[in-house]
Amino acid sequence: MLTLIFFCQVEAKAYLEKEFANKRLTVGDPFYVVVEITTSDKKDISEPFIDSIEPFAIIDKKSRTIQERGNKTCNYRFQIVAFNTGDLKLPGFKFLIKDQTKIDTIQTNPVDIRITSILPEGMKDINDIKEIIDFPNFLPVILLVIAIAVAIIGFLGYRLYKKMEKKKISEEEKIPCWERALNALDKLSKEDFLKRGMVKKFYYNLSEILKRYLEERFEFPAIEQTTTEIIQTMKLQKIPLRDEFQDVFACADMVKYAKFVPPIEQTENIIRQSRELITKTIPQSEFSEK
Repeated sequence: MLTLIFFCQVEAKAYLEKEFANKRLTVGDPFYVVVEITTSDKKDISEPFIDSIEPFAIIDKKSRTIQERGNKTCNYRFQIVAFNTGDLKLPGFKFLIKDQTKIDTIQTNPVDIRITSILPEGMKDINDIKEIIDFPNFLPVILLVIAIAVAIIGFLGYRLYKKMEKKKISEEEKIPCWERALNALDKLSKEDFLKRGMVKKFYYNLSEILKRYLEERFEFPAIEQTTTEIIQTMKLQKIPLRDEFQDVFACADMVKYAKFVPPIEQTENIIRQSRELITKTIPQSEFSEK
């Protein structure tokens, strides 16, 4: 049931606690999953995160760290419930590992969990009630009138909305995506998030600006992708400066997920670096026209 992943002297694993391994679990029953990661004590480890956990929900988490013989082991105990039945698979947890030269992503194995229905065996559904009593019911007529009125109002409102949206989009399309991205960076600089101690919000907004620019400039769904997926797409499409973009996204990920607080000089410099990446990827035809 356990899968060990070794990468750069790192060991990560996830498993269901023994007392729940053979226990009958039903929808809503809490159970515990243990996640462990071991690496050199010279490396920084982020908190575990997961892309999508449906149909599960985490309701509690406890953690502890053990250091010995130049290594450290981070142990996390998650209390989880499931809201679906069948043979389910809890996705692997991800960590960001940072040393002095690079940042790596490592993922634990998924955990197989069987959830059974709370209904008695042989009972597939709740039985219907007996004998419906007929009586004059004007509710369908009332609902029909309301539905027609709502449909008319909705149609008129939709037409007005589309007309305004079309006008708004038309105005935005006149502004190239690189100009909108540069304007967004200017606005981000003036927000003073750093002076207010809102470092995570600063890097989150910065990451969104660059993702939106890449999506509009190179036509791939960057906003919906992780950093790893974005860089893979950029490699496939042979988009320039992908290593430089990766450095910016990696720094943002460390702040968002690993509680890393970069020096103020690095934070101020990353705006300049982002501006240069956008400027250097503007189509050459734009410079020719100017």
